Amino acid sequence: MDPARPTDPDPADPFFPERADHAILETIEIATEGEDCDECVRKLRPVLKNISGVQDVKVDVQHERVIVTFDPRKTHPPDLHDAILKSGYKPGASGRLRRVGAASRTASAGD
Repeated sequence: MDPARPTDPDPADPFFPERADHAILETIEIATEGEDCDECVRKLRPVLKNISGVQDVKVDVQHERVIVTFDPRKTHPPDLHDAILKSGYKPGASGRLRRVGAASRTASAGD
């Protein structure tokens, strides 16, 4: 951060919006209820994949959970939660929203 401009964003900050040389990805696990067949996967997966910033969606029918990898600069867990509700499913009774992986850096050509 430049001490002369304390309100300016720090370009070294990996969450600085103009810094697009790599993706910042987080993976979370969201417990769900009511998904018990392949049809559920076909309904739920596209809804989440259409959210800006979502990179990957895995629906684990056996354990009633959704594992989502996303760019936190473009979307947030509440947006994913709302998309699940709008698709006709609901978060599990425990309301579990567990971060599986910390932010990671995808290598770019310049590394």
